[in-house]
Amino acid sequence: MSTVLEQSIDTSDRTVFHRNMGNSPLGFVYINRSGKIEYMNRTAKEIVGLDNDPYEFNMSVKELDTVIGCGIPDCFEHIMAGNSVDIADHHFLNLKKQLRSINIYSNSFLSHNNEVRGAFAIFADVTPAYREKTRLAKADYILSLIAQVSEAVSSTAELEDVLKIILVAVTARQGLGFNRAFLFLMNESANALTGTMAIGPASPEDAQQIWSRLENKHRTLLELLNENLGKENSSIPRLSAMIQGWPIPLETAGVLKKALDEGKGINITGRASIGADSYPILDRLQSDFLVVAPIISRGKRMGVILADNRITGQPISDYLVDLLQTFANHMALAIERSQLYDKIMERAAELEEKNRQLAESQEQIIRAEKMSVIGELTSSIAHELRNPLTVIGGFANLMLTAGDAGPNTEYLNIILTETKRAESAIHQVLDFSKASKTANRPIDFNLLVGQTFEMLLSKLKFSRRKPALTMSGQTTGVFGNPDQLMHALFQFMWLSVEETTGECKITISTEMDDGFARMKIGFSGDESKRDNLVKVLGQLFSSATGTQKLTMIVAGETVRCHGGNFGLEGTKEGFPTIYVELPRTERGTSGENTHC
Repeated sequence: MSTVLEQSIDTSDRTVFHRNMGNSPLGFVYINRSGKIEYMNRTAKEIVGLDNDPYEFNMSVKELDTVIGCGIPDCFEHIMAGNSVDIADHHFLNLKKQLRSINIYSNSFLSHNNEVRGAFAIFADVTPAYREKTRLAKADYILSLIAQVSEAVSSTAELEDVLKIILVAVTARQGLGFNRAFLFLMNESANALTGTMAIGPASPEDAQQIWSRLENKHRTLLELLNENLGKENSSIPRLSAMIQGWPIPLETAGVLKKALDEGKGINITGRASIGADSYPILDRLQSDFLVVAPIISRGKRMGVILADNRITGQPISDYLVDLLQTFANHMALAIERSQLYDKIMERAAELEEKNRQLAESQEQIIRAEKMSVIGELTSSIAHELRNPLTVIGGFANLMLTAGDAGPNTEYLNIILTETKRAESAIHQVLDFSKASKTANRPIDFNLLVGQTFEMLLSKLKFSRRKPALTMSGQTTGVFGNPDQLMHALFQFMWLSVEETTGECKITISTEMDDGFARMKIGFSGDESKRDNLVKVLGQLFSSATGTQKLTMIVAGETVRCHGGNFGLEGTKEGFPTIYVELPRTERGTSGENTHC
């Protein structure tokens, strides 16, 4: 009789429960004293993943716990002892493999005389809130990663450092956590992807050694990126050797080209998921499970990142694919910034060189103007001196030829000799003054030296050993006053011939090197003449006197005013060499009159 009465009461209870809680947004579960679930409303069944049948229901507490997995049997015993149990934010997969997050509030169910007849539980489905919380947590995680990578990238403008920082972030445990990462950059001229860099262990043994060494080092991603990673991962060079310089033409790039064309990451889940044209890539990387992320900036294809978990075999989720693509987009901007920086630095260097050339040109213009003024001044003085000297020399010569000099003959000869020397110096000054009136223009250096050499030969005596001329096969131009330069080069040639008096063989040559066009005057011959030649030329360039000194001053200043230089240099054979050098110009050698 009592059993029938209890059943009728339970049936009545279920009817009451269904009438009051059947359509409640909260899940409601009633459990009798023996641990059998007597009632679950529609919401509770939906949470658990059961079909909605309000009456036909048969499940125990233990069976329910196999689904929810929060220790319901233990909780049930605790409740039957007169206690309440609350569980917050419990996550599980229901019978339909749906992720659920619930809050559970449970207590004992009392009769009218306060006896414990069973227990009830209320399920509050907080899955939407949990999903939103998870989404925000992921977004915060991604922003944190990007912020740390951005800070590390902003500390350098070197492209290689930028690439390494991002690949380390892809493989670091504090970053995306991939086992290996490979970078291929686009070679536009070859229309191919080229293997550039790889980071990660090359074998399980390497991985064990590296990861065990890093395990106890609790560092943020930023701290890891700022360290010298080459010391931490000695297998990086071996892994890079797998792809370094490996060209993959786009027409045979298979899935890599597909990623570039579509502009989004691709998760390769085995050979069956891609075409046979991509198999050589998988064979080279020794992996059938890869993710490919294209590196694209404003429509420009820069390359691809490949990453895998070959060591651990961990599957790659779509979430990680999206994260890697985010990093690839970040890398595109970093590469573009680095390339822009390189262009700016190149342009800055070009501008600096142009400014230097401009400063030199301005200095050269000032020197040329000074030389022109000096030429006019010296011309005026020379003309004023030449007339008295002519008169003095003429009278001295007249007295000597008349034969009435008497005891003054020796003095008259000295006067005549010194007068001729003074006239010679004045002629040099007048020649320079005349040359100063010619406009500056581009000049063929070989032609300039050749014409000067012809002028030298015309003035040499027949008894002298004539110099030889060797021209450089490279044609180049210099810029300046052709008459002044010819006058200066002739003086160096003439002094060389005049001071050696035929004792040595002289070779005049031209060469082009280091931005300069050079004329060299070399000497060869009997070694017994070498010491004397060294002495004579040393005095000529350091302590010349009289007319020689004036000649060296005028010729030397002419060369320097044109931005050049001159001097003596030794040779392996011991004979000295005279050199005169002038800066080469890009203005050509057309010969048209052009002012500085």
